[in-house]
Amino acid sequence: MNLLKSKVERIIKNIKDNGDFPNENNHLDYKVTMNLSDSKKPHEVFLMNFAKDIISFANSDGGIVLLGIKENKSLGIYEDSGLDPSVIETLDKIDLNDVSQAIEKIIKTTIMLDLQKFKISTRTFYYILIEKSNQVIIPILDAKDCKIYKGNIYYRMSGKNEQANKSTTDFNRFLQLKANEKSKEFMEIWSKLMPEMFEINPREVLILNPLQNKVYGFNGKDNILSETDVEIDKNDDGVFNIILNAISAGEIGKITTNEGKPLYKIVGEIVNDKDRVSLSNIEIAVRSKTHYKFTNAQLKQVIAYLGWVNNASFKINDPELSVLCEGFSEYIWLETVDSIKGSKKITFSKEAVKPIVEVINNNKLHKDVFKKDLALQQ
Repeated sequence: MNLLKSKVERIIKNIKDNGDFPNENNHLDYKVTMNLSDSKKPHEVFLMNFAKDIISFANSDGGIVLLGIKENKSLGIYEDSGLDPSVIETLDKIDLNDVSQAIEKIIKTTIMLDLQKFKISTRTFYYILIEKSNQVIIPILDAKDCKIYKGNIYYRMSGKNEQANKSTTDFNRFLQLKANEKSKEFMEIWSKLMPEMFEINPREVLILNPLQNKVYGFNGKDNILSETDVEIDKNDDGVFNIILNAISAGEIGKITTNEGKPLYKIVGEIVNDKDRVSLSNIEIAVRSKTHYKFTNAQLKQVIAYLGWVNNASFKINDPELSVLCEGFSEYIWLETVDSIKGSKKITFSKEAVKPIVEVINNNKLHKDVFKKDLALQQ
């Protein structure tokens, strides 16, 4: 916090003496005002405006928010306009203990903050200092007024707040940023992200992201996280909540470091209980419901048209791993047939039949999908 304090004092001095405003970046943000609410307590108003900024800066390198600075984006200039009296009145009432307790309920950890008033001439300003967290902060509750949602990882990137786990690409970028911070290899980064794992081989760790219905695991070839779709039943009696409840009740085993921080281990096997249908049986079911003749190759063209695969010439057995498109695990997925040989197979659900039939029976789509009209069945 002392380094941030020294940094913000230098920034304020340069603004006062020289009118020199550093540009917004991953460590600095300007805000000209804040939204007020008569129905909320001062610390609730504060979090409504700044909670996402606080978490984002803490998940990065820490940062400074200067309140009362107006930005003209089109001209790229800043003005020390100061804060309105109503905003100053609210900020004067803020108790950081209340702020810390409220935000700790959302993230189950403490973020070191400082909130101070200062003046330039007769105008009043505030600054917020946010110290970098030693761990990745992940909200455990929704805080919709603050635009924070359970399971989302927020961090600072390109001068704005980003969500790290919105996609695999975003997650990999976040991990790479973490790796660059310490100039260490990817495998060492796990111990920075999750200190409890330092005695565990990270190659054997899977990260479950229920928000996106994804499982992330280490890809040794590219030294990045890879992902795959997984169905998560989030009902109260679904397996996901049963596991969470078992963890809460202490029924799942713990791996504990010397510091006493627990990491939960689940011993067992994930079983895919979907109905499995082969492509040949999909073809039979579709033929019984369509009015038009089609070949196996044309069936694959329909599957590509629906966006389930990115190549209509896909192989069923041991296909390219990248051939399946994201978001369609309800209809199509990749299964391991032999874990020793590593052989895989594309499998379908019976729900795949209906959308395929709808495309084939719509003759207005034929030229788009097949480059010609299909003949009617006799």
